[in-house]
Amino acid sequence: MKTATNKWLFFYMFGFIFFSAVSKRALRFLELLIVYDLLVNYNFHNLIWRDGGSDNGRDIEANSNYSNPFNTIEQKWFFECKHYSAGVPPADLNSKIAWADAEQPNFLVFFISSYITTAARTWLEKISHQKNYKILVVEGPDLKNRIVQYSDLVERYFSENNYEKLFKDIKDYKVKFNINPSYEVLKEIIENIDLDKLDKEDLGFIILNFYDQYKAFEGRNDYYGDFNGKVIIRVLEHLKKIITNDKLTSFDEYKENYDELGGAGFLDEMYWLDNDEYEGEMENYNFQYYDLHLNNKKEQEFWKVGNYAFIIFEDVAFEIFKDSETEIRIIKEFNPDNLPEMSINLSENTVANYKKYKEKFVT
Repeated sequence: MKTATNKWLFFYMFGFIFFSAVSKRALRFLELLIVYDLLVNYNFHNLIWRDGGSDNGRDIEANSNYSNPFNTIEQKWFFECKHYSAGVPPADLNSKIAWADAEQPNFLVFFISSYITTAARTWLEKISHQKNYKILVVEGPDLKNRIVQYSDLVERYFSENNYEKLFKDIKDYKVKFNINPSYEVLKEIIENIDLDKLDKEDLGFIILNFYDQYKAFEGRNDYYGDFNGKVIIRVLEHLKKIITNDKLTSFDEYKENYDELGGAGFLDEMYWLDNDEYEGEMENYNFQYYDLHLNNKKEQEFWKVGNYAFIIFEDVAFEIFKDSETEIRIIKEFNPDNLPEMSINLSENTVANYKKYKEKFVT
């Protein structure tokens, strides 16, 4: 038997895999990764990850080829993943059926971590002959048996060091498919991974992805109520111990040749100072994040996208920049008068405006 931690337990025993977790949404993200990799092993192609927001009735969309002696037919598949500890009722399948009716794939497949109820099974049997597509259900025991056929999946997701492997996978998915790690997965990694094993690229990945999605994480909190902006403190405390670099030299070549594509943080919030209509909605942030258009004044072939973050933490500040590589700088004994030391271009009144901004939150 292999175990991870008492907070997030995966174990593989007698040919079966059992799941339990503190965060249901973190587990859902992990299950989608497993199903995605399972489909890759089944030689599906054109895989599209649709989790998050409106998924149009499927978590994953993919194609497969069916060959006969005369030609090859491409078939469209919709895959929907349901994580339940009890039976899945008809009502929780109905909207996916409606989307399939509208878009007419060749197959609609439900991956169920548990099982469907008797009522759901009877309902699917009754409607299946009315559909132009086939409805397939893969329930818990079948799903587990399918996973254990692939030793790489078992090793990747259910070994003792599963947090390190999960972290590697979310980095790969970000690079290959531009899939952002969810808050739940970032939180699990931040709280459980051995930070001493991470290099500056790994630490930069966690921090930049956390602050890149900070506003989105806050927005989803109205529904899920589980966002805690302080979860990143463990990483910042680690940075404070190990970072000695006090210059951000990698940004020098872009100093006069970049533009801000978008971001969030205290500089953005300061925009609303003296605006009676919106000033009351300002948030108290200790960071600034930007996506940057690098070499924007050059020909298009030289354009790049970079990531920048400035984080104030206790008595220091961190400046992080990534283009092809990540550089992390520490500013010790930081105070607002040090803001002009930021590598990005600031207006002359930034320090005064920042002090005014922070005064808004003094109680």
